[in-house]
Amino acid sequence: MNPLPKKQSISERVAERKAEARKAKNLNFSSFLIDVKHNPMILIGLGGSAFFTCLAGLFLGVAPRRVGGDILFFGGDGIIDAIIGITFGVIYAAAFPVLGEWGVYYWHKKASLRDEGNKWQAGISYVMLALTAVFMTVTAIFASTILASLLGAFKVYAEIPEAAQKWTVTIIPVGLALHAFSNIWYDHKSKAAEERRELERELQTTEIEAEGRIREAQVRAKEKAAISFAEEYERISDTEAATVGRQKAKNAWQRDRVEFGGNFNQPEPPEPVEELSDADRSNGHHPS
Repeated sequence: MNPLPKKQSISERVAERKAEARKAKNLNFSSFLIDVKHNPMILIGLGGSAFFTCLAGLFLGVAPRRVGGDILFFGGDGIIDAIIGITFGVIYAAAFPVLGEWGVYYWHKKASLRDEGNKWQAGISYVMLALTAVFMTVTAIFASTILASLLGAFKVYAEIPEAAQKWTVTIIPVGLALHAFSNIWYDHKSKAAEERRELERELQTTEIEAEGRIREAQVRAKEKAAISFAEEYERISDTEAATVGRQKAKNAWQRDRVEFGGNFNQPEPPEPVEELSDADRSNGHHPS
């Protein structure tokens, strides 16, 4: 006999259901291209902003500064300084758009793909959408400010503002921590909501199964009652049918014998006695 399959726990069923939901709600670059195809302004807005946030990351790595009429790069004049500056410039140039522009699109999609009726997910995704939009906008503004100061285009931007320097240095770790925490929180609320729904589904399934078992028990009880009724009727009829038949025959005969003229309740009269003549008495005859 094959063993029964092991019943999955609620956590296992939730994990399996979430895996299926992720496939249905796949969020990647392909989904971004599909949205851009339907709404090109997404690419124009995010792409234009990403150019400036890339500059902010690149400036942070190569450390440009204006000294007199010249623009100097890196923190020193050695080759090691140049390698380190270029390496981190590329890393930061990729990190800023990911945390900013892609973050805006990412939380926009998380808000639209949230679980139905899940207010926690809605709150997390919309708050993060607003924060990443602020991150993206401020970073692009400071990148433009840094670029203007390096080019010397305007007297007001003769020097790189201190706020821009602090922002480009501190925003990356803050953004990483904020994205990580928000994603964990979002997933936790999704899992908790899914577990509650799974418990409700399991309870509903149990109630349906219980109702089915009750109906089956009622049917079996009615079958047993019908069978017991038939068996008891058969037993009684076997033992008492003959008695009932004899009694019915007696009752019928009592009715019929009156019709036949019989009166069996009175005794029959005695036969008449013959009287002998005197001659017969003298001859010794006796009455019969």
